[in-house]
Amino acid sequence: MSGQVSVAIHSNDPSGISRVDLLCDNVQIGSIPVSPTVIDSVVYFAWDTSSLANGKHILRAKAVNSGGAQTTIDRPVVVRNFPINTPTGNTIALNPYVKYQTMRGWEATDQAGQLFSPAWNNYKDALFDTAVNDLGINRIRLELLSGAENPVDYFAQWRAGQITESQYNAKRYEIINDDADPNHINPSGFKFSQLDSSINNVVLPMKQRLAARGERLWVNLNYVDFGSSTFEHKTSPAEYAEFVLATYQHMQSVFGFVPDTWEVVLEPDTSTANWSAVQVAAAIKTAGDKLVANGFTPSFTAPSVTSASNAPSYIDQISQTNGAMSYVSEFSYHRYTGASGSILQQISDRAILYDKRVGMLEWIGADYVALHQDIKQGRNSSWQQFCLAGPISWGPDSGDRYFVIDDSVPASPVITMGSKTKFLTQYFKFIRAGSRRIQALSGNQNFDPLGFVNANGKYVVVVKAGSGGSFSIQGLPPGTYGITYTTANEYGVALPDASVTPGQALSASIPAFGVITIYGR
Repeated sequence: MSGQVSVAIHSNDPSGISRVDLLCDNVQIGSIPVSPTVIDSVVYFAWDTSSLANGKHILRAKAVNSGGAQTTIDRPVVVRNFPINTPTGNTIALNPYVKYQTMRGWEATDQAGQLFSPAWNNYKDALFDTAVNDLGINRIRLELLSGAENPVDYFAQWRAGQITESQYNAKRYEIINDDADPNHINPSGFKFSQLDSSINNVVLPMKQRLAARGERLWVNLNYVDFGSSTFEHKTSPAEYAEFVLATYQHMQSVFGFVPDTWEVVLEPDTSTANWSAVQVAAAIKTAGDKLVANGFTPSFTAPSVTSASNAPSYIDQISQTNGAMSYVSEFSYHRYTGASGSILQQISDRAILYDKRVGMLEWIGADYVALHQDIKQGRNSSWQQFCLAGPISWGPDSGDRYFVIDDSVPASPVITMGSKTKFLTQYFKFIRAGSRRIQALSGNQNFDPLGFVNANGKYVVVVKAGSGGSFSIQGLPPGTYGITYTTANEYGVALPDASVTPGQALSASIPAFGVITIYGR
């Protein structure tokens, strides 16, 4: 192991647990008080291994019960840290021994104009091909509206022309309890036509194209509750858990798969959703227990707050809710407000402590500058701007969709990559799921690098350039490397391949500010 690692210690004692300690070679790393009333506990320590010499060490967990009795368990570990010096001048140095997050996916929402454009059938195939193969999207936000728990299928009525879109919108978040028993699912009380439409129109075609590449689509199901009802899931964790289970069972029976992750609730800190941190944490714990009891593996994304500054307090509440944190796999936030460097660091620190991934999962207008910071400082494994695509009737290209569809002539629609999307491609297309970020240091802040090793062992270096210029990269393994850049005036310019021999540096240049990517062939 190397760098900062998370250590989780699970202890159980019928007399209660008062304290848990972590030691290395008999030197205390940290101590966390629990409570004599807690008989089953999981606590987390963030351990910086760089203070130790390379080699074997003994890690010891110690639990102290309410009576003062101690129990210890030892585990041998091997520490391997190989620091490098920051280079000087226009030089970038890679250090594969210092590792950071593992990348998960580049996300888009499931909105692609399928419900609104008369040209949908004439552009959908080309859109999916371009999104997967040229941009690199490999994760989808599959939205499920809270009003799916309702005996009336308003979505089906709208699509059949029986009600107007505005009438549907007025009902889409109306929750009517299927019955009074959260342990009994009444099938007639759930209507999944909106979910099924998104899966059939967007998810399945994307899955097929990624499978053809030997990859897989990560399906992140996102519960959306932007309305108020007499009955609310947020005030009844058991009923929310039933809703989650009903969805899993529906997807498994109809499509043969379930979500890879379930995003607990979209933007709980808004006035339209208005879920407290306590309600989010209770929903995670109760739904997680329900899924486990029915043979599913919980994997929740939370808290997905609109203001990134609210994420730490929501995460802390999850950690204080016994049994909830183990069901969470990803900490999520949006960037609409509060995304300062210090807040990103707080989120990142909590991700290290609890051994979770991080995702910035929505910011309309997000650009490569934000993406670079979210990966580097926020340790993001997943990232989203917003919609996959949308027609020109939605307005001008403003970073609200990766692709703009000119469907003014429905028989001949034109797909245009968004202006911000062009820069994002320099990251998305080359940094693939399973890649591991490694240390990349620069002697010139004008050339800000991110280094990665893809699952196939190929290196990728993405450099955010503040202006044009040349630089060299040290530490690339021997091989052939492609080089491509995007600036304000040029998109996806491919430079001649470069060959690297053992110990040789690679030289590259970009004519103006923008992004340049060096990737192993």
